[in-house]
Amino acid sequence: LGASVPLRLPLAVLCAACLAACVRTAAPPPAPTTPKNVRVVELKNGFVPVRLELPAAPAGPKPAVISLLGENETILAEGMVVVTYRLDWELLKGFRPPPESAPKNTVGAWLLASPTPKTVGQSYFGIIAANADAVSTVIDYLATVPDVDPARIAIGGTSTGGFIALEATAADARIRTAVILAACGDYHRFLHLSSLGMKGEPLDLDPAYDKRLREREPIRHPARLTHAAVLLVSGTEDLAIPISCARETARTFASAYRRAGVPERFRFVPVEGAGHNDIGERTRGESLAWLRRWLQSPSVGP
Repeated sequence: LGASVPLRLPLAVLCAACLAACVRTAAPPPAPTTPKNVRVVELKNGFVPVRLELPAAPAGPKPAVISLLGENETILAEGMVVVTYRLDWELLKGFRPPPESAPKNTVGAWLLASPTPKTVGQSYFGIIAANADAVSTVIDYLATVPDVDPARIAIGGTSTGGFIALEATAADARIRTAVILAACGDYHRFLHLSSLGMKGEPLDLDPAYDKRLREREPIRHPARLTHAAVLLVSGTEDLAIPISCARETARTFASAYRRAGVPERFRFVPVEGAGHNDIGERTRGESLAWLRRWLQSPSVGP
């Protein structure tokens, strides 16, 4: 917990740190109605601030959800600890290279924008990787909290948060379950087809960037996920995350879970007519049911 601030993050991440706020795009939760205690800590010398909202009941160790879903009050009302975190990029200002004249973005839109097709989405996936890597630090801390049951830790996210949650789950076997909304594990198909990416134009990435993507791309390493129960929810009318990306992810994941002998741990829910921005509201019950099922007391079992 006392490790120094990381200084070797990729240059693309440092230069794009201002985009980190995209992880927290969800609307503020409604006014609290569930009694709770709040605890705030700073890990990695302040680089990873963490906030815990602990429900007053039930007593004893409780399941915890690392939430990038924007559903904090709803999760809290279920008797689960809500964990949120962020990366404080301001601490890295002094380690950035001198500003240069940035080339004009000509390919992609918003978070995937790039000066060249060779690097479309590169900064975006750098931010996802940095945030996903921080989750293990958060879980290390949760293991020291008496009110948290370390055997019942979940993560959930929507859109950018969904990509982060998926990568974090693949990297840390302590995550018992994950809820992934409006995201996918097929990064190449996503960049190729997304309305924010190449929009169906040929995808020809820089070899070094392509290699980094393949090393972390969940669809290429599905066995890394089978320790966790994963719910993947996608809208059929989502232009940012085309449904074909989610379907291919689901096909690959389902096969991996069957090979592992635990097919019940993976579920794919395509929501007819749902777009990118309404998927969470339309599937709130599905997400909560999944968390309840897999985070109940180990003595009960799923």
